[in-house]
Amino acid sequence: MKQSAFFLIVLATFLGVFSALQLNHLMNRKASTTISAAVDWHEGKLLIPTMGSTNPAAPADFREAARKVVPSVVSVFQYNHVQTWFGDQEGQLRQTGQGSGVILSKNGIIVTNNHVVEIPDDPEHSIVEQVKVRLQDKRSFTAKVVGRDRRSDLAVLKIEAQDLQPIEVGDSNKLEIGQWVVAVGNPLGFDNTVSVGVVSSLGRSLGLENSVLIDGIQTDAAINPGNSGGALTDAAGQLVGINSAIASGNGGSVGIGFAIPVNTVRRVVDQILKFGYAKYGGLGIGYDSQSAEILHYPQGRDRVEQIVGSAPPDHGIILTSVTPDGAAARAGIQRFDVLLAVDGQKVDDTLTLSKVLMTKQAGDTVNVSYWSKGANRTARVKLDEIRGD
Repeated sequence: MKQSAFFLIVLATFLGVFSALQLNHLMNRKASTTISAAVDWHEGKLLIPTMGSTNPAAPADFREAARKVVPSVVSVFQYNHVQTWFGDQEGQLRQTGQGSGVILSKNGIIVTNNHVVEIPDDPEHSIVEQVKVRLQDKRSFTAKVVGRDRRSDLAVLKIEAQDLQPIEVGDSNKLEIGQWVVAVGNPLGFDNTVSVGVVSSLGRSLGLENSVLIDGIQTDAAINPGNSGGALTDAAGQLVGINSAIASGNGGSVGIGFAIPVNTVRRVVDQILKFGYAKYGGLGIGYDSQSAEILHYPQGRDRVEQIVGSAPPDHGIILTSVTPDGAAARAGIQRFDVLLAVDGQKVDDTLTLSKVLMTKQAGDTVNVSYWSKGANRTARVKLDEIRGD
Protein backbone atom coordinates (compact mmCIF):
# COMPACT_ATOMS: atom_id res chain seq x y z
CA MET A 1 0.00 0.00 0.00
CA LYS A 2 2.69 2.40 1.04
CA GLN A 3 4.83 1.53 -1.99
CA SER A 4 1.81 1.88 -4.32
CA ALA A 5 0.89 5.19 -2.80
CA PHE A 6 4.48 6.43 -3.01
CA PHE A 7 4.67 5.30 -6.66
CA LEU A 8 1.43 7.13 -7.51
CA ILE A 9 2.69 10.30 -5.83
CA VAL A 10 5.98 10.19 -7.77
CA LEU A 11 4.13 9.47 -11.03
CA ALA A 12 1.72 12.35 -10.47
CA THR A 13 4.62 14.69 -9.68
CA PHE A 14 6.50 13.61 -12.80
CA LEU A 15 3.45 14.06 -15.00
CA GLY A 16 2.81 17.48 -13.51
CA VAL A 17 6.37 18.65 -14.09
CA PHE A 18 6.39 17.16 -17.62
CA SER A 19 3.09 18.84 -18.48
CA ALA A 20 4.33 22.16 -17.14
CA LEU A 21 7.49 21.87 -19.23
CA GLN A 22 5.50 21.01 -22.34
CA LEU A 23 3.11 23.91 -21.76
CA ASN A 24 6.02 26.30 -21.22
CA HIS A 25 7.67 25.04 -24.42
CA LEU A 26 4.41 25.42 -26.34
CA MET A 27 3.88 28.96 -25.08
CA ASN A 28 7.44 29.93 -25.92
CA ARG A 29 7.06 28.45 -29.40
CA LYS A 30 3.85 30.37 -30.00
CA ALA A 31 5.39 33.59 -28.77
CA SER A 32 8.45 33.03 -30.95
CA THR A 33 6.27 32.27 -33.95
CA THR A 34 4.25 35.44 -33.40
CA ILE A 35 7.36 37.64 -33.13
CA SER A 36 8.94 36.07 -36.19
CA ALA A 37 5.78 36.59 -38.21
CA ALA A 38 5.72 40.27 -37.24
CA VAL A 39 9.34 40.74 -38.27
CA ASP A 40 8.80 38.87 -41.53
CA TRP A 41 5.70 40.95 -42.28
CA HIS A 42 7.46 44.27 -41.78
CA GLU A 43 10.52 43.22 -43.74
CA GLY A 44 8.32 41.94 -46.52
CA LYS A 45 6.45 45.25 -46.75
CA LEU A 46 9.71 47.15 -46.97
CA LEU A 47 10.87 45.02 -49.89
CA ILE A 48 7.70 45.26 -51.95
CA PRO A 49 8.42 47.20 -55.20
CA THR A 50 6.48 50.48 -55.20
CA MET A 51 7.28 51.92 -58.59
CA GLY A 52 4.13 53.62 -59.86
CA SER A 53 2.30 53.28 -56.57
CA THR A 54 -0.17 56.08 -55.87
CA ASN A 55 -0.25 55.25 -52.17
CA PRO A 56 1.29 58.34 -50.49
CA ALA A 57 2.37 56.23 -47.51
CA ALA A 58 4.23 53.67 -49.65
CA PRO A 59 8.05 53.50 -49.67
CA ALA A 60 9.46 55.98 -52.16
CA ASP A 61 10.78 55.25 -55.62
CA PHE A 62 10.54 58.18 -58.02
CA ARG A 63 12.14 56.72 -61.14
CA GLU A 64 8.85 56.21 -62.95
CA ALA A 65 7.58 59.65 -61.94
CA ALA A 66 10.79 61.22 -63.29
CA ARG A 67 10.51 59.30 -66.56
CA LYS A 68 6.95 60.56 -67.00
CA VAL A 69 7.52 64.18 -65.98
CA VAL A 70 10.94 65.20 -67.33
CA PRO A 71 9.89 65.14 -71.05
CA SER A 72 6.96 67.45 -70.16
CA VAL A 73 9.07 70.14 -68.48
CA VAL A 74 10.87 72.74 -70.58
CA SER A 75 13.46 75.45 -70.04
CA VAL A 76 12.22 78.98 -70.75
CA PHE A 77 14.57 81.84 -71.68
CA GLN A 78 13.76 85.53 -72.03
CA TYR A 79 15.63 87.85 -74.39
CA ASN A 80 15.73 91.64 -74.52
CA HIS A 81 17.81 94.40 -76.06
CA VAL A 82 20.15 95.62 -73.36
CA GLN A 83 22.20 98.78 -73.00
CA THR A 84 25.97 98.84 -72.98
CA TRP A 85 28.04 100.73 -70.46
CA PHE A 86 27.97 103.67 -72.87
CA GLY A 87 24.17 103.87 -72.79
CA ASP A 88 23.48 102.81 -76.38
CA GLN A 89 21.32 99.82 -77.25
CA GLU A 90 23.01 96.84 -78.76
CA GLY A 91 21.78 95.54 -82.09
CA GLN A 92 21.07 92.01 -80.89
CA LEU A 93 18.97 90.38 -78.21
CA ARG A 94 20.65 89.14 -75.07
CA GLN A 95 19.38 86.53 -72.63
CA THR A 96 18.11 88.41 -69.57
CA GLY A 97 16.45 85.66 -67.57
CA GLN A 98 15.51 82.01 -67.40
CA GLY A 99 12.89 79.79 -65.87
CA SER A 100 10.88 76.65 -66.51
CA GLY A 101 7.58 75.65 -68.06
CA VAL A 102 5.24 72.68 -68.32
CA ILE A 103 3.73 71.25 -71.51
CA LEU A 104 -0.05 70.97 -71.16
CA SER A 105 -1.10 69.84 -74.64
CA LYS A 106 0.23 68.15 -77.75
CA ASN A 107 -0.42 71.30 -79.79
CA GLY A 108 2.21 73.25 -77.86
CA ILE A 109 0.42 74.95 -74.95
CA ILE A 110 2.87 75.60 -72.09
CA VAL A 111 2.25 77.15 -68.68
CA THR A 112 4.91 79.10 -66.79
CA ASN A 113 5.12 81.92 -64.25
CA ASN A 114 4.26 85.42 -65.37
CA HIS A 115 7.48 86.77 -63.87
CA VAL A 116 9.44 84.46 -66.20
CA VAL A 117 8.16 86.45 -69.21
CA GLU A 118 8.33 89.94 -67.71
CA ILE A 119 11.31 92.29 -67.77
CA PRO A 120 12.86 92.21 -64.29
CA ASP A 121 12.34 95.36 -62.20
CA ASP A 122 10.35 97.09 -64.93
CA PRO A 123 7.86 99.47 -63.29
CA GLU A 124 5.30 98.88 -66.03
CA HIS A 125 5.68 95.08 -66.01
CA SER A 126 6.51 95.11 -69.71
CA ILE A 127 6.58 91.78 -71.46
CA VAL A 128 9.94 90.55 -72.67
CA GLU A 129 10.85 91.02 -76.31
CA GLN A 130 11.40 87.35 -77.09
CA VAL A 131 10.78 84.04 -75.35
CA LYS A 132 12.49 80.80 -76.30
CA VAL A 133 11.71 77.29 -75.11
CA ARG A 134 14.12 74.36 -75.03
CA LEU A 135 12.70 70.86 -74.75
CA GLN A 136 14.16 67.90 -72.90
CA ASP A 137 15.36 66.48 -76.26
CA LYS A 138 17.32 69.76 -76.82
CA ARG A 139 15.04 71.10 -79.56
CA SER A 140 14.55 74.87 -79.27
CA PHE A 141 11.60 77.03 -80.35
CA THR A 142 10.56 80.67 -80.23
CA ALA A 143 7.38 80.89 -78.16
CA LYS A 144 4.35 83.14 -78.46
CA VAL A 145 2.99 84.61 -75.23
CA VAL A 146 -0.72 83.78 -75.51
CA GLY A 147 -1.64 85.62 -72.34
CA ARG A 148 -0.54 86.29 -68.80
CA ASP A 149 -2.03 86.98 -65.40
CA ARG A 150 -0.07 89.12 -62.94
CA ARG A 151 -2.45 88.44 -60.08
CA SER A 152 -1.83 84.67 -60.04
CA ASP A 153 1.69 84.96 -61.56
CA LEU A 154 0.84 82.64 -64.45
CA ALA A 155 1.43 82.92 -68.19
CA VAL A 156 0.56 80.75 -71.18
CA LEU A 157 3.00 80.15 -74.05
CA LYS A 158 2.53 78.46 -77.43
CA ILE A 159 5.14 76.73 -79.57
CA GLU A 160 4.83 75.05 -82.96
CA ALA A 161 6.38 71.65 -82.41
CA GLN A 162 5.72 67.98 -83.03
CA ASP A 163 5.99 64.96 -80.74
CA LEU A 164 5.31 66.81 -77.51
CA GLN A 165 4.51 64.92 -74.32
CA PRO A 166 1.88 66.71 -72.21
CA ILE A 167 2.03 66.24 -68.47
CA GLU A 168 -0.67 64.29 -66.66
CA VAL A 169 -2.72 66.70 -64.54
CA GLY A 170 -3.72 65.78 -60.99
CA ASP A 171 -5.96 67.35 -58.33
CA SER A 172 -4.34 69.68 -55.78
CA ASN A 173 -7.41 69.48 -53.54
CA LYS A 174 -6.44 65.88 -52.73
CA LEU A 175 -2.97 66.75 -51.44
CA GLU A 176 -2.11 65.97 -47.83
CA ILE A 177 0.65 67.27 -45.57
CA GLY A 178 3.54 64.79 -45.51
CA GLN A 179 2.80 63.45 -49.00
CA TRP A 180 5.74 62.91 -51.35
CA VAL A 181 6.17 65.46 -54.15
CA VAL A 182 8.66 65.86 -57.00
CA ALA A 183 9.94 69.20 -58.35
CA VAL A 184 11.25 69.31 -61.93
CA GLY A 185 12.70 72.34 -63.67
CA ASN A 186 15.70 74.36 -64.80
CA PRO A 187 17.31 75.64 -61.57
CA LEU A 188 20.36 77.87 -62.12
CA GLY A 189 20.46 76.68 -65.74
CA PHE A 190 20.70 72.96 -64.89
CA ASP A 191 17.79 71.77 -66.99
CA ASN A 192 15.87 68.54 -66.34
CA THR A 193 16.73 68.68 -62.64
CA VAL A 194 14.63 66.49 -60.34
CA SER A 195 14.36 67.07 -56.60
CA VAL A 196 12.17 65.31 -54.05
CA GLY A 197 10.46 66.34 -50.83
CA VAL A 198 7.13 66.35 -49.08
CA VAL A 199 4.16 68.66 -48.81
CA SER A 200 5.21 70.75 -45.82
CA SER A 201 2.02 72.79 -45.54
CA LEU A 202 -1.13 73.67 -47.46
CA GLY A 203 -3.19 76.83 -47.80
CA ARG A 204 -0.26 79.25 -47.60
CA SER A 205 -1.11 82.78 -48.76
CA LEU A 206 1.76 85.15 -49.52
CA GLY A 207 2.15 88.61 -50.91
CA LEU A 208 4.82 88.41 -53.61
CA GLU A 209 6.57 91.25 -55.41
CA ASN A 210 3.96 91.82 -58.14
CA SER A 211 1.37 89.15 -57.34
CA VAL A 212 -0.24 87.11 -54.59
CA LEU A 213 -0.06 83.40 -53.87
CA ILE A 214 -3.39 82.18 -52.52
CA ASP A 215 -3.75 78.75 -50.88
CA GLY A 216 -0.24 77.85 -52.01
CA ILE A 217 1.53 74.51 -51.56
CA GLN A 218 4.63 74.62 -49.35
CA THR A 219 7.29 71.97 -49.93
CA ASP A 220 10.81 71.15 -48.79
CA ALA A 221 11.75 69.81 -52.22
CA ALA A 222 14.77 71.81 -53.41
CA ILE A 223 13.59 74.83 -55.43
CA ASN A 224 16.09 77.43 -56.67
CA PRO A 225 16.10 80.38 -59.09
CA GLY A 226 15.19 78.97 -62.49
CA ASN A 227 12.69 76.48 -61.07
CA SER A 228 9.97 79.12 -61.48
CA GLY A 229 7.26 77.83 -63.79
CA GLY A 230 8.35 74.22 -63.42
CA ALA A 231 6.34 71.22 -62.29
CA LEU A 232 5.49 70.02 -58.83
CA THR A 233 4.02 66.52 -59.10
CA ASP A 234 2.93 63.75 -56.80
CA ALA A 235 4.82 60.45 -56.59
CA ALA A 236 2.79 59.11 -59.53
CA GLY A 237 3.97 61.96 -61.79
CA GLN A 238 0.70 63.91 -61.85
CA LEU A 239 0.97 67.71 -61.88
CA VAL A 240 -0.23 69.23 -58.58
CA GLY A 241 1.38 72.67 -58.75
CA ILE A 242 3.58 75.18 -60.56
CA ASN A 243 6.70 76.11 -58.59
CA SER A 244 6.78 79.86 -58.09
CA ALA A 245 8.68 81.18 -55.07
CA ILE A 246 11.04 80.40 -52.22
CA ALA A 247 11.65 81.83 -48.78
CA SER A 248 15.38 82.32 -48.42
CA GLY A 249 17.92 84.52 -46.73
CA ASN A 250 20.59 83.83 -49.34
CA GLY A 251 18.64 83.51 -52.60
CA GLY A 252 18.98 79.72 -52.68
CA SER A 253 16.97 76.79 -51.42
CA VAL A 254 16.59 76.41 -47.67
CA GLY A 255 13.78 73.90 -47.87
CA ILE A 256 10.90 76.38 -48.00
CA GLY A 257 9.40 76.55 -51.48
CA PHE A 258 5.93 77.42 -52.73
CA ALA A 259 3.82 76.29 -55.68
CA ILE A 260 0.57 77.51 -57.22
CA PRO A 261 -2.07 74.74 -56.86
CA VAL A 262 -2.86 73.06 -60.17
CA ASN A 263 -6.59 73.66 -59.69
CA THR A 264 -5.87 77.40 -59.76
CA VAL A 265 -3.58 76.88 -62.75
CA ARG A 266 -6.33 75.02 -64.60
CA ARG A 267 -8.85 77.84 -64.09
CA VAL A 268 -6.46 80.63 -65.09
CA VAL A 269 -5.09 78.81 -68.14
CA ASP A 270 -8.59 77.97 -69.37
CA GLN A 271 -9.60 81.64 -69.17
CA ILE A 272 -6.43 82.86 -70.89
CA LEU A 273 -6.97 80.39 -73.73
CA LYS A 274 -10.62 81.45 -74.06
CA PHE A 275 -10.40 85.22 -73.53
CA GLY A 276 -6.71 86.08 -73.76
CA TYR A 277 -6.64 87.05 -70.08
CA ALA A 278 -7.89 85.85 -66.70
CA LYS A 279 -11.06 87.34 -65.24
CA TYR A 280 -11.71 88.37 -61.66
CA GLY A 281 -14.40 90.17 -59.75
CA GLY A 282 -13.27 93.58 -58.49
CA LEU A 283 -14.53 96.39 -56.26
CA GLY A 284 -13.09 99.18 -58.37
CA ILE A 285 -10.91 100.56 -55.58
CA GLY A 286 -7.28 101.55 -55.25
CA TYR A 287 -4.88 101.16 -52.33
CA ASP A 288 -1.17 100.64 -51.75
CA SER A 289 0.90 98.31 -49.62
CA GLN A 290 0.87 100.79 -46.71
CA SER A 291 -2.89 101.38 -46.75
CA ALA A 292 -3.43 99.01 -43.83
CA GLU A 293 -0.31 99.96 -41.85
CA ILE A 294 -1.08 103.69 -41.72
CA LEU A 295 -4.01 103.17 -39.37
CA HIS A 296 -1.83 101.33 -36.85
CA TYR A 297 -0.07 104.56 -35.91
CA PRO A 298 -1.57 107.64 -34.20
CA GLN A 299 0.21 109.95 -36.64
CA GLY A 300 -1.39 108.16 -39.57
CA ARG A 301 -4.87 108.34 -38.06
CA ASP A 302 -4.35 112.02 -37.25
CA ARG A 303 -3.48 112.69 -40.88
CA VAL A 304 -6.64 110.92 -42.10
CA GLU A 305 -8.71 112.90 -39.58
CA GLN A 306 -7.28 116.13 -40.94
CA ILE A 307 -8.38 115.14 -44.46
CA VAL A 308 -11.90 113.81 -43.79
CA GLY A 309 -12.76 115.60 -40.54
CA SER A 310 -13.29 112.48 -38.39
CA ALA A 311 -11.01 110.08 -36.54
CA PRO A 312 -10.75 106.78 -38.44
CA PRO A 313 -10.61 103.28 -36.88
CA ASP A 314 -7.25 101.75 -35.99
CA HIS A 315 -7.62 98.90 -38.49
CA GLY A 316 -8.76 98.32 -42.07
CA ILE A 317 -7.57 99.50 -45.49
CA ILE A 318 -7.63 103.16 -46.52
CA LEU A 319 -8.88 103.59 -50.07
CA THR A 320 -6.55 105.86 -52.01
CA SER A 321 -8.84 105.89 -55.04
CA VAL A 322 -12.29 104.78 -56.16
CA THR A 323 -13.02 104.14 -59.85
CA PRO A 324 -15.74 106.49 -61.11
CA ASP A 325 -18.94 104.53 -61.82
CA GLY A 326 -17.19 101.40 -60.56
CA ALA A 327 -18.62 98.78 -58.23
CA ALA A 328 -17.64 100.54 -54.99
CA ALA A 329 -18.61 103.99 -56.25
CA ARG A 330 -22.07 102.77 -57.22
CA ALA A 331 -22.50 101.54 -53.64
CA GLY A 332 -21.58 104.96 -52.21
CA ILE A 333 -18.00 104.13 -51.17
CA GLN A 334 -15.58 107.06 -51.55
CA ARG A 335 -11.89 107.90 -51.51
CA PHE A 336 -10.35 107.89 -47.99
CA ASP A 337 -13.07 105.57 -46.70
CA VAL A 338 -11.72 102.62 -44.72
CA LEU A 339 -12.58 99.09 -45.85
CA LEU A 340 -13.25 96.89 -42.79
CA ALA A 341 -14.64 93.56 -44.03
CA VAL A 342 -15.83 91.73 -47.14
CA ASP A 343 -18.38 88.93 -46.77
CA GLY A 344 -17.73 88.87 -43.04
CA GLN A 345 -13.96 88.47 -43.43
CA LYS A 346 -11.98 91.24 -41.68
CA VAL A 347 -9.53 92.87 -44.08
CA ASP A 348 -6.78 94.17 -41.84
CA ASP A 349 -4.22 93.77 -44.63
CA THR A 350 -4.19 93.83 -48.42
CA LEU A 351 -3.28 90.14 -48.67
CA THR A 352 -6.48 89.14 -46.88
CA LEU A 353 -8.51 91.31 -49.26
CA SER A 354 -6.80 89.70 -52.26
CA LYS A 355 -7.55 86.26 -50.84
CA VAL A 356 -11.24 87.08 -50.35
CA LEU A 357 -11.62 88.44 -53.89
CA MET A 358 -9.37 85.90 -55.68
CA THR A 359 -12.16 83.43 -56.44
CA LYS A 360 -14.87 86.04 -57.12
CA GLN A 361 -16.18 86.66 -60.60
CA ALA A 362 -17.76 89.66 -62.27
CA GLY A 363 -21.43 89.87 -61.32
CA ASP A 364 -20.96 88.27 -57.89
CA THR A 365 -22.39 90.28 -55.00
CA VAL A 366 -20.43 90.76 -51.76
CA ASN A 367 -21.29 92.38 -48.44
CA VAL A 368 -18.89 95.20 -47.65
CA SER A 369 -18.40 96.81 -44.25
CA TYR A 370 -16.59 100.15 -44.26
CA TRP A 371 -16.01 103.35 -42.32
CA SER A 372 -16.87 106.69 -43.91
CA LYS A 373 -16.57 110.13 -42.33
CA GLY A 374 -17.13 109.02 -38.75
CA ALA A 375 -19.68 106.25 -39.28
CA ASN A 376 -19.54 102.50 -39.86
CA ARG A 377 -21.60 101.49 -42.88
CA THR A 378 -22.51 98.38 -44.90
CA ALA A 379 -23.26 97.93 -48.58
CA ARG A 380 -24.01 95.15 -51.03
CA VAL A 381 -21.65 95.53 -53.96
CA LYS A 382 -22.00 93.87 -57.36
CA LEU A 383 -18.47 93.21 -58.58
CA ASP A 384 -17.07 94.49 -61.86
CA GLU A 385 -14.81 92.51 -64.18
CA ILE A 386 -11.10 92.96 -63.52
CA ARG A 387 -8.52 91.72 -66.01
CA GLY A 388 -5.57 89.87 -64.58
CA ASP A 389 -3.14 91.10 -67.22
